[in-house]
Amino acid sequence: MIKEDVPVPAATEFMEALNSGNHLKLIREWGDVLFHTVFIREHPGLELPMLYSVDDHHSFLASPDANEVQEALLERLVLGEDADVFVRAVPLRELARNAHMLGAWLNWFDAKIIMDSSLMELLGMKALVTLDDGQERLYQAKVYASPALNKSGTSANVSAQIWKVSDIEGGAGLQRTREFFVYDDSKSFAFAENEGSILSSRKLSQLRAKEAMLFGTWASPVYNFEAVTKDAVREADHLVEDTYVPHPSLLDEALLDSFRELERAINNEIMPDARRLHLDVSKGQVFAELEEPGDDELDRVEGRKFCIVFDDHPEWCLWLGGDGLAVTDYSDEVWLPESPGRHEVPESLRLKIVRAIAWTLFWKGREPGSRVSLIPGQFAGLRPFRPDNLDRIFHPPLDDTRFPALASMPCGEQPLPVLVHGELPEGYVVEALEDLQVSAAELPRGTLRRDSLLLNGAVHFGSMCGPIVVPQTAIEFPDEWYTGIRTSNTQLISDLKAFLWDQSRVMPATEKDPDDPGAVIGICLGIMAFLLVLVLVLG
Repeated sequence: MIKEDVPVPAATEFMEALNSGNHLKLIREWGDVLFHTVFIREHPGLELPMLYSVDDHHSFLASPDANEVQEALLERLVLGEDADVFVRAVPLRELARNAHMLGAWLNWFDAKIIMDSSLMELLGMKALVTLDDGQERLYQAKVYASPALNKSGTSANVSAQIWKVSDIEGGAGLQRTREFFVYDDSKSFAFAENEGSILSSRKLSQLRAKEAMLFGTWASPVYNFEAVTKDAVREADHLVEDTYVPHPSLLDEALLDSFRELERAINNEIMPDARRLHLDVSKGQVFAELEEPGDDELDRVEGRKFCIVFDDHPEWCLWLGGDGLAVTDYSDEVWLPESPGRHEVPESLRLKIVRAIAWTLFWKGREPGSRVSLIPGQFAGLRPFRPDNLDRIFHPPLDDTRFPALASMPCGEQPLPVLVHGELPEGYVVEALEDLQVSAAELPRGTLRRDSLLLNGAVHFGSMCGPIVVPQTAIEFPDEWYTGIRTSNTQLISDLKAFLWDQSRVMPATEKDPDDPGAVIGICLGIMAFLLVLVLVLG
């Protein structure tokens, strides 16, 4: 029962329960406490909690004290004149469930308490239930939209969850935990075998009444922030113009619905138009992709580094390829400019960048509630480079919109997520999206120059091994990788914006052009300053 007629709980009580480490007490005593939450009515039929930035992270604004929330609305929050804002009482467990599924936090602002992702999962995705036998149990859930096939062979998503159920001993201790798969069997879907990875399963129709209610709670839709973007596209072209055009892919079109929504959001909200982007080319010392005879491969040479800059957001920065490209590696096939300065971004490159970012976020967002972050220089596959097991430079095909694409490269029993950047006569050029150490025996059969990739008998993907070429038969596109629940697009876009902002603060140092007037003046001023200090010291 929701605790509506009880005194407003104090923040000290919450902190005492949290600091005690008694998670069951937190769930038992705080899950049903009403938190008065700031909502905004976007339009009739769409009401969403207000998102407030805390440490560059989206958070809900809430408090169990309704008066505190009203004061915040009237005195502290900066709102637009047309904002239709109101306060709604929502149980903490329901706010936490939505926050966890959307990758947000909860800001109990008057108490200055920030509830992060792990706390949102604890309060939103765990529940204590006392069944008819009088035994209290702890239920923990991960929620999925599981792909299934009906009898006619068409595909659909079926609501499914993986539960961990533990008996409670003495009101605090856990014992005898069972894990099983629960799915909605109301539509007569038949699940494909999953090679025995699911030990046991239960149908929704076979659950006890309280368990079925719990399943329904966790399966309920979360706040639809994506509708705001869609409405802005439809009703306010001056805010977000929909310039997205779907392009062919290596994957079956039936698997691309969820990905296309994310790609559309990145296209429209981050880089909608190549004319509003520029490629900043600067001088720097880099490692050559192809070494000249007699060169030491550890020596750096003159090169060019590439950064995408945004006209609409000068505080953002996206570095391509991290180390850049050596001047000696330029050829007629290299389409990147060699002269330092600011250049136009080819539309085909913009499309490559959008797709590479979308696939990377799509994969990294597979764990709802976790903060998604990209790796600086992660998009090395968008510029010419030499794969680690190839003796020539690979030039990403700008006109082939099938690439990049997310795929699986099985290494022994462990699948490695990769971006496929293109194809050569020798196979696909792939870039690992995760760190994974793979023994020599687990490498895909037929991999070129396998021994050149090994360090102490293993390949260290992601950390020491860059993109490589593998046979096309070594690459798979498992259906389940492209379906199911993921972090919301709203949160993924927010995380991407935070990443782009961080990149501008860690820009790698570049060499000054000695012929540049600014550099000459700087050198002269430096010499004069040195002479002045020398005179003062000696004088």
